[in-house]
Amino acid sequence: MPIPNIGREPLNGLYQADLKRLRSIADKNGINKRGSVEVLRASLIHRVVLHSVDLSWEGIQSKSNAELGDLLRIFGIKASGSHKDRRQRLWLHVTQDVNKLKIETLALASREELVELCKRLELPTKGPRTQLIGQVEEVLNSQKKAWGKIKRSLRRSGLTSKPNLKTTNFQDGDNEKSIFVREATPAVLENARQILTRMGPKDGLGSGLEILASNPSDFARMVQTVGLVRGALWSREATSFLLEMMHARGYPTTVEHASEAIHRAALAIADDWVHGDSPSIRTYGITSLNERFDHAGIEDLRARVDRLKPRST
Repeated sequence: MPIPNIGREPLNGLYQADLKRLRSIADKNGINKRGSVEVLRASLIHRVVLHSVDLSWEGIQSKSNAELGDLLRIFGIKASGSHKDRRQRLWLHVTQDVNKLKIETLALASREELVELCKRLELPTKGPRTQLIGQVEEVLNSQKKAWGKIKRSLRRSGLTSKPNLKTTNFQDGDNEKSIFVREATPAVLENARQILTRMGPKDGLGSGLEILASNPSDFARMVQTVGLVRGALWSREATSFLLEMMHARGYPTTVEHASEAIHRAALAIADDWVHGDSPSIRTYGITSLNERFDHAGIEDLRARVDRLKPRST
């Protein structure tokens, strides 16, 4: 099967999601959620974004050089190299855990395991055990830091430009970053209100949560704003951004349990963006904003957004 058309979502959400969020996505899609964050991320990109692509060893062998380059870019790892380099790297990324398959651990592998590794990495399978180890070690050295973890820039910011894909189309909505979230239904608002009320302190220190619970629509609008800025798949990083926004608006969010309550309530709202059927909200790129605001307005908006960005630690 050819590589399907690729869009920013859900790819960006998978690039930026933390382990808890990835497990939640896996659970909802009936996918095994065990494994490290990067193993699970690769599995979800395969099963959710590239669900129709055969990435078995035989399937990888059948791919053209250009197809392999596109697949490596979609997985968010190094895409350069020879045809064989790309086959090896893709097989490693979709089948192995970079934290477990290391040069130091090869000495612990049985001969049968080494023969299987050599076979999958297109290496000779005959010879003494030390020779097999040496062959695999050479590949791992040549592929060091090229597989197993997506690029740091993708984890931090997602796709900031259109990827150079040669064998499939990238659907980007007029080349602007378009992110969709949904209007909160009364049921969603009530669920968020109950979470904020139930998890809030009972000793009078939870006034901030009580204010939020009394006006869930305002809370939902802040969550929607974060979704429009950061992407529709919610994460702990999104909650940190939300807390910064709430602090800027004067909400007390430092009381005990507040951040966890806010995270769970926001997650309840964001989950409906994936599974609900309420009207979606469209954000606008800079080009569209320029049509609506003069230069001074754009600069003021940019400054306000910059002030809301989470501080680096």
